Amino acid sequence: LQRPVFINNEIQIKHSGSDSLCFGGLFGENKTIQVKENDSKGTKSDGNNNDKSISQPISPGTLAVEYVRNGRREFVVKTEDNSNAQLGSKALVVKELHRDRSWYEKVSDRVLRYFLPDGYPHSVGRGYRGYTLCRLSAFFWGGAVGVFATQGLLMAVGVGRQSAAPLAAALQWVIRDGVGRFGRILFSQIGAGFDAETKQYRLAAALVLNFACVLESVTPYAPKMFLPLACLANMIKGSSTVAAASTRGAIYRSFMRRENLGDITAKQETVGVAGDLMGTAMGIALSRMCNNNPAKAMSTLMVLSFFHLFSVYREMKGLCLNTLNRQRAHMLIKQYIATNSVPSIKEANQWERMLDRPWLDSLHAPNIDLGARLQDSAPDAESLEYLLQLYKDQKYIVTYEKERLKIVLRSDATAHQCLKAFLQADDFWNRYKQRGKRHERNRNLLEESYQYADANFNNFIQKAHQQGWVTDA
Repeated sequence: LQRPVFINNEIQIKHSGSDSLCFGGLFGENKTIQVKENDSKGTKSDGNNNDKSISQPISPGTLAVEYVRNGRREFVVKTEDNSNAQLGSKALVVKELHRDRSWYEKVSDRVLRYFLPDGYPHSVGRGYRGYTLCRLSAFFWGGAVGVFATQGLLMAVGVGRQSAAPLAAALQWVIRDGVGRFGRILFSQIGAGFDAETKQYRLAAALVLNFACVLESVTPYAPKMFLPLACLANMIKGSSTVAAASTRGAIYRSFMRRENLGDITAKQETVGVAGDLMGTAMGIALSRMCNNNPAKAMSTLMVLSFFHLFSVYREMKGLCLNTLNRQRAHMLIKQYIATNSVPSIKEANQWERMLDRPWLDSLHAPNIDLGARLQDSAPDAESLEYLLQLYKDQKYIVTYEKERLKIVLRSDATAHQCLKAFLQADDFWNRYKQRGKRHERNRNLLEESYQYADANFNNFIQKAHQQGWVTDA
């Protein structure tokens, strides 16, 4: 006998055995737990259930239990024993068992529904809680920093001074906003780099944002330079906004355990707004305490900027991405070549360097040119014929030319082909350190590394999949 069990809004089929059924979770508020027939307690629920209701003993003869926020319902099937009932007929009896919740439980439950996705923690990936707390902290400090930046701009355009010209101030503000939009356009050309170097660009966005806020805060002390300083600061802010917004998709997708990207996005935006509001309130209070003292205001701004950057760094450091960019791919390959194993997702993300320039060709292998031009990789006819013959069965070319290792990709090359090229490139460098000649093409090492990559690539992919890595993206 097979019975359907609803767990976290998904249907699973399980053997009945000694377990009876528990239905729930279909309409949001109901949760699920499996119940043993001869046990007085239910097994573990999905995290959002009421622990007190679960720990209470279940009535004898109960076939199914449905848990709701304020209690549970027990489903019992009884045989009719009156003379009017047909022989063997059965009736369903539903027992409503409610319990009174304290005001604290009701409020906390309502508040958490604004900040946590449905089905938390099973609907999101590991590290979600730590990421959310760091994100809240980052927006808190960022909101406080924004208060000092806005105060500086308003003072620079003459707000609060009787001699200020309203029309001139309005025109300068409009020009500042217009020029600032160009920053968003210019920074959007990075494109796929936001998905590959997510952590680095998110940290870079926070860094340039704080630099822009510092520029805005000093505009009152250089009123003649207000317009160029304000335009430059707003352009930098625009680029920061593009970078921060473009990296969110890759971050939120890493937490998906269902098709709940929209739910995660909505909850994270709520967290950001809440942190920004609290930070703004604290920034206003600190601004009043500075009492228009430039030294105090600048010192406070620097302290707030430090905490903001530190929060963003912790936010990214705790993020565990299971996709491979160039840096993480080289980590896996180097360990595989050395030990025939690959690091776990958590280990590789902890080792990943973030305080570096994400626009470099490679953070881990600066002597490898990925996506090199064919003309630079095969400068003469003999080289071209040799490389095409060596890699006739592949969709890439790896060659050593002008003291650099160059990887040429065909237009239809897949992610696995790119990984295979990296595997050959790292193996080549290991051989080059022992037997390589700097001013030669080292074709013997190319052929040996090609044979190594061809023989070991499938095993490398298998070990990466066992650790949970996504290798085809």
